Amino acid sequence: MEYELRVVLAQPIYERNIGAVSRAMSNMGFSELILVNPLCEITFDAQQAAATGQFALQNRKTYLSWEEFEKNEPDSIRIGFTTKDGRARQVRDLDPTLDWIKENTSQFQRASEKKPVIHFIFGREDWGLSTEDLEDVNYACCLPTYGENVSMNLAQAVLIALFMIRQRWGGTRTALENNLPIREFKGKPRSFPDQALRDWLVSLGFSIERGKVNAYTVMKRILLQNTPNAKEMRILEVVIQQSARKLKEWKTFQKKN
Repeated sequence: MEYELRVVLAQPIYERNIGAVSRAMSNMGFSELILVNPLCEITFDAQQAAATGQFALQNRKTYLSWEEFEKNEPDSIRIGFTTKDGRARQVRDLDPTLDWIKENTSQFQRASEKKPVIHFIFGREDWGLSTEDLEDVNYACCLPTYGENVSMNLAQAVLIALFMIRQRWGGTRTALENNLPIREFKGKPRSFPDQALRDWLVSLGFSIERGKVNAYTVMKRILLQNTPNAKEMRILEVVIQQSARKLKEWKTFQKKN
């Protein structure tokens, strides 16, 4: 899905958070950062927090007021992030909101060369977006939490929101230089050497028919917990068969001598 996403920070207080937001945007492949009436200066601390994600910080747009923002920013779908729920405005989860936008809004339904613009809007660190700020957004959304504290650090909230839209609307995953691909079986997967394991344990003198927990069930569970691939299954089977064969040869030798 083709779209433009712009992260908007309203009245941010701490420059290090702005730098950390820039780094989060770099992680998720977004680059357009907007500050509305920032309450701090951008100095080396912000650059230090951005670390290797400097682009959004260095190319940020700054507006002194919402009026200036309205004048310069295009028509867009505006999503404001808040934990403030009330009768005047219902707060929705981000995931179903993204589904609704994709399936029902005119910006995504009509064919156009112009990409839809999404504004993710985050409030200041101490109290978030005000009621007045939320009056101008299309959707008020919250991010998932599982503890009693629903308030997040600004940069962490931005990172989670950007990750969720990538998960929902897609994107090209970064390929690490030494990233190992998910194992793939060619043809029919190699089955576990079940009978070979049974024969081996019996040759060692274990009883594998008594009870639900015995030497066989424990060994099989331990081996399978490593989720071996087809090649490892073949090697495992060879090791078991060869050790069983050597054990039989040793017993035969003992009887003769």
